Amino acid sequence: MSDAHSAIEGTAFGPTYPHPRKDVVLLLEDNETIAKMLMAVLRQIGLRVVWSPLGAEGMAAFRRHDREVALVLADCRLPDMDGREVCQQMRELVPTLPVLVTSGSVTARNLGPLVPHRLVQYLPKPYAPSEIISRVRQLLAQAEQAESAAAGFV
Repeated sequence: MSDAHSAIEGTAFGPTYPHPRKDVVLLLEDNETIAKMLMAVLRQIGLRVVWSPLGAEGMAAFRRHDREVALVLADCRLPDMDGREVCQQMRELVPTLPVLVTSGSVTARNLGPLVPHRLVQYLPKPYAPSEIISRVRQLLAQAEQAESAAAGFV
């Protein structure tokens, strides 16, 4: 993995987030231009980003940072494997992991192994940065509610 994407980037999510250690977005995107834009957008809302252009690297990064990962943002088509399958593997390890899948060619009806529900969403390309921010915030809020409900706080 190159130095361009091997380190966690950005700042902490902030003191109001109930799980201060869960402030990382795992970004699986092979297009470097799109990845840089997404990293900048995600940092603007206080998230750190771990970026991988390959599914296998993304899975390895997830295993290294699993306690910090708040959400996975993945392109469906990665050079080495299907981004949906990588996300499903991660969700098998952490069933409540929020996932936002993007694609320029796959439709919401064809999410493959992922089952769309509250914590799994699809966003077609092209998208505006404001749409990414909105979807990420929505998924993080839903994940927080699910964790609170599971812990008996609701």
